[in-house]
Amino acid sequence: MFYIDKESEMNLSLAKYYIDKFTTGQLPRLKRLQQYYKNDNDINRRVFEDTSKPNNKISHSFGDYVTTTNVAMFLGSPVTYNSEDELEDFNSILETAGEEDSNINLATNCSIYGYGVQLTYLDEDAQIKFAVLDNKQTVLVYSDDISCKLLFCIRFWTTVTRDNIQNEYIEIYSRDSVKSYRNSVFTGEQFHVFADIPVVVYKNNDDLKGDFEKVISLIDAYDMLESDTINENDYFNNAYLFLNTDSVDTEDVKSMKENRVLYGDGLNPSFILKDSQNADNDIEKNRLVSDIHKLSFTPDMSDNNFANNVSGVAMKYKLLGTLNNIANKQRKFKVSILERNKLIYGIMDIKGLNVPSYVDIVFITSLPENGLETAQTINLLRGLVSEETLISQLPFVQDAAWEVEQAKKNNNIPDIYGGDFNEH
Repeated sequence: MFYIDKESEMNLSLAKYYIDKFTTGQLPRLKRLQQYYKNDNDINRRVFEDTSKPNNKISHSFGDYVTTTNVAMFLGSPVTYNSEDELEDFNSILETAGEEDSNINLATNCSIYGYGVQLTYLDEDAQIKFAVLDNKQTVLVYSDDISCKLLFCIRFWTTVTRDNIQNEYIEIYSRDSVKSYRNSVFTGEQFHVFADIPVVVYKNNDDLKGDFEKVISLIDAYDMLESDTINENDYFNNAYLFLNTDSVDTEDVKSMKENRVLYGDGLNPSFILKDSQNADNDIEKNRLVSDIHKLSFTPDMSDNNFANNVSGVAMKYKLLGTLNNIANKQRKFKVSILERNKLIYGIMDIKGLNVPSYVDIVFITSLPENGLETAQTINLLRGLVSEETLISQLPFVQDAAWEVEQAKKNNNIPDIYGGDFNEH
């Protein structure tokens, strides 16, 4: 992230300066995180000076596991929106824009890189669309005052034609427009109708750290330990044979190796081996696996503690660290969704659509659930909390307002919680 005086203008020269700083300072980190997400760990580049030594390179996709698990728990169920106002126009815009898929991609980038970047734009039919920008091609510039407001988003990329001609592109997004450059030549400025810069940053946490970033050293240790264990097996297969005699020449050894027979007087054959440490290695590997899950707040679903008969409360105690981490993700994501919604409201107002005065954003954490406990909890809270909020807690409900309305229309049929929606 970079900072600039809020009254400053962004030109090509300044944009190139920030791109250079980003490329040398921040891009290497982003590339390394992407490598670990794709299981291209550092062990794959290990080199021994002695090339005759076994050099197995066993990498483990902990990065992918941590990200996939956290994103699934965080956004496995789509975000739902509740309001006392009519949301038909708003929900239609989100569906057309591909909001659910965009949210998953943003959450994935947040988990990998520590943040995600979303561009809101109008297509050729003046329909709102979302695009998740590539972190490795996006430079963010904020104001240097207390507000720390996003002022500019610089997007840069390179293409190569069939004739092997390289073209470099730069786009500068601001509150008013998008300036475009090709090979350092200005190609145009397009003014947009959004009320603010149409770029929203989604943060994973205050430190902008990825979910597996802090356990990379543990992943490296596990990769090395596993690789060296395989190396030891190779050492065993290729162990030196010691023959306690001086009466065997090279041809004799070659013949013995080919025929798999030892012959001669007083050979006393034995292999020269290191003592095996497999048992100790297994203990160390188990400890590393446990630490990777614990310190990344990611549950190990293969753990025997996750039994099918564990109650909902007991399960949540086991996942307390994970749930706290997910709750923090939800708070950060909600702030960004509110910013995105403001951009949408502005376009809705221009088009004369129904702009909701307030929209409640509801996240549903995807966990192994005890359906009976959930139903009982909802029943206990009825009359204290709105019906829409209660219904939105059900993982299979995507539009709580619609479900409540349908239940009212069918009020002669008892609902699944044993009551009538008109009773409260």
